[in-house]
Amino acid sequence: MSGQYEILCLENPLLDIQAVGDEKLLQKYGLKSNDAILAEEKHMGLYEDLFQNYKVDLNAGGAAQNTARGAQYVLPADSVVFVGCVGKDKYAEKLVEANKKVGLRAVYRYDEEQPTGRCGVIITGHDRS
Repeated sequence: MSGQYEILCLENPLLDIQAVGDEKLLQKYGLKSNDAILAEEKHMGLYEDLFQNYKVDLNAGGAAQNTARGAQYVLPADSVVFVGCVGKDKYAEKLVEANKKVGLRAVYRYDEEQPTGRCGVIITGHDRS
């Protein structure tokens, strides 16, 4: 590795937590099928609910981190680096694992007070909520 990267991406990273659910799960959190929202306090339990009760698919997300993953997929190894801030929590650990799996170098600053950004996705049929 030369220590030089072709592409640098910088942004707030997200851990995308996806699972196949049903109407009952949507109702539990006051969600609509095929809708997107900014999470409120009443939605915070969704992330753990997905982890504990569903088969989850984890991906490194957020616009810049998605771009970095895509670029690293088509470019030679060690061509892309992503820089962002995460919480010092288990979600950050999952984010690190997700990036390692796809060969993306991610450099994170760990915040002691704020949690890692998360995006919970419930898949029902052809809809994503």
